[in-house]
Amino acid sequence: MRRVSGFMLAVFILPSPVMASSKTQLPDELVLSGDNIVSVVIEGKPFRLEVRPEAAEAPMLNPDAAALLQLKPGMFGFSALIGPEKVSGVSAVLKIDYGEGEKKQRIFWANRASSTTADGTISPASLPYKRVKFMLSQAALGEIAYRLPLDNFGFLGRFGMGTTVKAADEKIQFQFSLERDETLVSAPTGNWLAENFGGKLTGAAKSTLIYYGIERPTRSMLLSTPLAVGEFSLNKIDVRVSDYGDATTIADATTAAPDSQEIIVIGKRDKDVDLRIVAGRKFLSSCSSLLYDFGKRDVTASCDPLGAER
Repeated sequence: MRRVSGFMLAVFILPSPVMASSKTQLPDELVLSGDNIVSVVIEGKPFRLEVRPEAAEAPMLNPDAAALLQLKPGMFGFSALIGPEKVSGVSAVLKIDYGEGEKKQRIFWANRASSTTADGTISPASLPYKRVKFMLSQAALGEIAYRLPLDNFGFLGRFGMGTTVKAADEKIQFQFSLERDETLVSAPTGNWLAENFGGKLTGAAKSTLIYYGIERPTRSMLLSTPLAVGEFSLNKIDVRVSDYGDATTIADATTAAPDSQEIIVIGKRDKDVDLRIVAGRKFLSSCSSLLYDFGKRDVTASCDPLGAER
């Protein structure tokens, strides 16, 4: 399916949706708040799906939802490793109705639940709207709209969508997640940030939610040189310190290095590994909304320029 913050998902193919005739006209924009859940009908049965900005293009059902539908898998599936735990899933082309009539779409389901608040997850890009807006908090006076170009990651969006950040002659896939507070990176990305932006680990290891309800150990990293993300700057992240790569050799902020101006990184990033950052709610702490515009191909964060530091 995808390798995001440290795990890989096999390539799958999503056919273009075949629209059925319908007299229902949906608005151009969907506004979401709270739990970010939408109601859909799949194969004639009602379900609730949690909309996640970082989700892969294909909808993902929880195991109990798939069991209720008595689904028979097709030929495309996936296998994902999250640390030592394996998640596997299958897919089928099903009839789904978002409120404007049925269409056919490939839908996946796995042996672990993708959502704890709904019957599954879905990307904003899978919804039949020109724009999807996430309301994060009450708007402040004097907010500024910060626009970032919107990109699809991976073949047919299997890695989800976000914006591409260029830094130190590399391209970084940058996404937003509203599921967690932390800004999370994999060990290889952490090693790269440590080497190029003076990152040092701080604090003890903690358990952080990754995906499918699986938690893995992470440590905080402070960047001596902030990473620019459009008009934003990022100076604190959480790094996965074991599995898929090894970030345990990054210098600790409390440990003196031979040269106090440099960081020693022994574990190097594999050149075939994508650099990826998934920014959590703390990164958007001064923002009231996040708007994905699929016509203009951009994502806009409306934020208070005097708000909290990221």
